[in-house]
Formats: sequence, C-alpha cells, structure tokens
Amino acid sequence: MVEQEIAHLERIVPRWSDERRGSLLGQAYWRKRVIDLARYPELTPTQHATVQRMLECVNTVV
Repeated sequence: MVEQEIAHLERIVPRWSDERRGSLLGQAYWRKRVIDLARYPELTPTQHATVQRMLECVNTVV
C-alpha cells in the first residue's frame, strides 16, 4: 500500500508543483498527503529518500 501511495504521489506532486496552478486547498491537500506518508514509520531508506524529495517539492511551492 505504501509503495502504491509513493508511486501515485511521484506522478502527481511534480506535475502539480510545476504548474503552480493548484488552489490553496489543493496545495494543502497534497502537502498533507506527503507529510502523512513521511511519518509512516516503516519506510525503507529508498522510500524515505523519495518522500523527502517530494517534501522538498511541496514545501517550495507557494
């Protein structure tokens, strides 16, 4: 399940942040999804690195 969530967010987050046209609700929604995933205690080191990259992406979008 975690692997599917990471794959989904990897497809959505870069596209969303590049376009920068999401609503404030959209920004909050995607940021929360990535943060929730980052808090998952059983991420592998590779999964953790992937989630950290996504966190950097969603945290730089204003």
